[in-house]
Amino acid sequence: MTAPPTTGPTDPGLAEVLGPHLHQVLAACRRHTGRTTRIEVCSGGNVSHVFRVRGEAGNVIVKVRGHRFARIPHIATDPALIMVEHRALAIHHGLLPDLFPKVLALLPEAHSMVMTDVFPDGRAWREHLDQRAATTEECTRLGKALTRIHHATAGLPPLRDGDGDDLFRAEHAHGYCLRACGHRALDEACRRLDDLPGQQLILGDTCPKNLSLHAGRTAFVDLDNVHTGAPLFDLGYLLAHLVLHHITRSTLLPPLAIAFLDAYTLPGPARPWHDDDLLATVAAGVMLYRLEARTVPYPATAPPATADQLRRSLRRLLDAGPFTVPDLLAAAGPVAR
Repeated sequence: MTAPPTTGPTDPGLAEVLGPHLHQVLAACRRHTGRTTRIEVCSGGNVSHVFRVRGEAGNVIVKVRGHRFARIPHIATDPALIMVEHRALAIHHGLLPDLFPKVLALLPEAHSMVMTDVFPDGRAWREHLDQRAATTEECTRLGKALTRIHHATAGLPPLRDGDGDDLFRAEHAHGYCLRACGHRALDEACRRLDDLPGQQLILGDTCPKNLSLHAGRTAFVDLDNVHTGAPLFDLGYLLAHLVLHHITRSTLLPPLAIAFLDAYTLPGPARPWHDDDLLATVAAGVMLYRLEARTVPYPATAPPATADQLRRSLRRLLDAGPFTVPDLLAAAGPVAR
């Protein structure tokens, strides 16, 4: 989340989004911030409006869900879904308070939450990656953190009643993402993901804009995509973004990916990442989804010619048949040279 300064304690964006609920939400903030000194618009999220409210005693994050996606206004949504994200945050913070923000106030009539600010420097990992490469320490920390999350949430019931999680997975995780590119190998990957044993709560949007790795702390935000699915989806999703943010730093990519994948472990039948063609296919599908950006935009991570070359390489891999993570890394590596 980035946060450019605004002119005063009642930022027009916040007032416009909250309408008659503005004073109620600011009053909830003041219990934790003291007198409001500044309100900043946080960028990065596509679904909800996010603000950082600063005060004399500290700062908090305000998240507001509207009737349309905040940055994709042609997509309608139900603002009451803020309640599902609240449940996800309550579960994840309760299990792993060091990795997730705490909800300080829920205001259902305003479709809003007030949360602790877990971005100490006000910047997402995405913003750091735009300026520098990841480190092996960061990648190891991410792999271990994702393992802890999947261990902690294994066996928990779905967040949504009835078949809501199944519908969410089909429409969002698979529909917007893997099936968006219209490739038969990705359709098959969705079927294979659904057939994997050990379906459980997963984060669904493990990308650098939703992470903070500042000062040795790891934190995850934006849990509006939490649903029941295969943990491998989260792993492939984060791997895809690690590759995307290093296609112009090709020599660094293999050790970073290896550090991340080696640090991630789950109990049960072994799925060695080195030979896991499903993991490689999911990661390739997520990369293609980001590069082609048909529904959900993602800021570029490389010059257009480099990105287009990678896009063609990914389609060749998918066309040719099963491939592994080393194959994927090899296809991405030469792009940057």
